[in-house]
Amino acid sequence: MYLRALLSPLDSNINLLKENEMPNRVGILYFSPTDTTKKICTAAAIGMGAKEPRVFDMTLPDTRAAIITNTMNVTDNIDHLIVGAPVHSGKLPVQALECIRAIRGNGKTASAIVVYGNRSYGIALYSMVELLFENGFDVTAAGKFIGQHSYSDIIPVAMGRPDDSDLKKAQRFGLNSLRVSRSLNPKDISIQIDKISKSDKYKAVKPVYNVKRCVQCGKCAEKCPVGLLSFDTGRYLDQDAKKQCIGCMACVGSCMKKARTARANPIVKMVMKGILRRASTERKEPSTIVA
Repeated sequence: MYLRALLSPLDSNINLLKENEMPNRVGILYFSPTDTTKKICTAAAIGMGAKEPRVFDMTLPDTRAAIITNTMNVTDNIDHLIVGAPVHSGKLPVQALECIRAIRGNGKTASAIVVYGNRSYGIALYSMVELLFENGFDVTAAGKFIGQHSYSDIIPVAMGRPDDSDLKKAQRFGLNSLRVSRSLNPKDISIQIDKISKSDKYKAVKPVYNVKRCVQCGKCAEKCPVGLLSFDTGRYLDQDAKKQCIGCMACVGSCMKKARTARANPIVKMVMKGILRRASTERKEPSTIVA
């Protein structure tokens, strides 16, 4: 159902895909707190002609643990794996890294996708390709796509993306990834090094919680990719949990009562404006490489 809904607005030419170009079975492994990476990966699968890909969602703690516990389930019944994750502080999220690291490719082909907020993709795609390559995957394609920035409620950046144009390009990326002549390795992947991506630290703006607006529905806790929020109160489980927040703003997007919002004090906002000034005024386009 989701695939058909996504396909409808796209200018699809899947009928041009010859049967012998199509992989028999496609899998999607993604980390996607706000669904932007999910949309890109799904569009790529459509481009590959996969009507019913096997989906492995590593966003939430429980499903991530299940994948790590039984990694063979990811690759046993597929021929090609599309792996996707957002870029956090110029890097792959730690949660996605540890999940991908556990999976062995055993010679299966794979596509690597990162989604960044129109500023910098840092070392994220390089790290993903390197990890897949070292784990025995035959990486045939890699792509950097754009998604609405997690802090766009504070500084509007890449609003509404991925849009139809982005999804069409993701679909074309999937189609082109079937027509490969060689494999990629990490040296084929460009990087954008700055102070943020160079650092081992992940800097995150924490959402603001308004207890008076909260109706204790539990939706924010349900969407939290790190499992930091209480289903009963909507608060962080403890002070240590607050420190672990990755700033994805999935809880903000899930709260219809605006009990959790993305806000920053004047000093932080001024710093963010400096960092995101260019990203907020120009439109970057997806960049892909196919072997």
